[in-house]
This record gives sequence, structure tokens and C-alpha cells, in this order.
Amino acid sequence: MKSREQSLFAGLLQKQNRTQLAIILGAAAMLLILFSELFSTPAKPAANAGSPAAVSETAYREQLETQLKELIEQLDGAGKTVVMVTLESGEETIYAVDTQSGQMQNQETHVLLEDGSALEETTYLPAVCGVAVVCDGGGDVRVAARITELVRALLDLSANRICVEQRKG
Repeated sequence: MKSREQSLFAGLLQKQNRTQLAIILGAAAMLLILFSELFSTPAKPAANAGSPAAVSETAYREQLETQLKELIEQLDGAGKTVVMVTLESGEETIYAVDTQSGQMQNQETHVLLEDGSALEETTYLPAVCGVAVVCDGGGDVRVAARITELVRALLDLSANRICVEQRKG
């Protein structure tokens, strides 16, 4: 039995049979790849800007205003508060890029999903440009200073981008 196996392997390793062996192994590898693709589960695409999971610029601004209003109203002396937030340009989306480098040139192409949309790498929400706060205690210098410091700490804004005023009435 051992001599039969040895003669079979010896026959396969001869020069004339090596190409046939390589072709058979290559075809077997291709079939394995084909079958693995046929029976694999399809991947779910990542959420993109068109999906409901993505936060719109308006919703982001309104959420900031609501959170700031609720927090400022908790300060002693602030009273009833109205907050307005202005944002810089809209959100920025960075897409995945496939880069191929050669000796003389580089080629970059966006990575596309099966549905034809581009693969998003990251999305940056718009930066806050300024905040206006109108509250009952806005006329008190101490209250206005505390509100300004609070907004500066939360949003990393300079004081000249924050305005605190007294409500009329």
C-alpha cells in the first residue's frame, strides 16, 4: 500500500505532470471561492446620510438649543430662558477612498457599496458659530457671566461669540 502511494506522488511530481497538478489545484481553489461566495450571507450596508439614523443639521441645532435652555434655566437667577444657536456650514462627510500608487501617478477612487452609494468613513457635525441667550436674569452681570462661562465650557466658544440679554416683560 505504501509503495503504491509513493509511486502515485512520485508520478505527480514529475515535470510533465506538474502543470496538470497546478491546473487542477487552481480550479479547485476557484471552485472553493465560488461556493463560499454563493453560500455566504449578504452584508448589511452601513447607515448613510439618507438614512433616518443620520442627524440632520436642523435637528442637531434644535437639540443643542433645547439642552442649553434646560441647563441655563437650572442656574440660580436665570429664570425663563430662550436660546438660539447658529452653526457654520452643514455637516461634512468623509468617504472611504481606495488609493493605487504607481511610479509616475496616483489614482484615487471612492469605495462604492453594492447599492451604488459611497462608503462613509466619518461624518462631522457642523461647528457652533454663536449662541444667543435671552433670559429673565440676563440683566444681572453675575448671572450673565455665569451663563457665558457655562456656554464657553460646553461648546468651546470664545466669549465674543456668546450674547446674554435680559428678557422683556
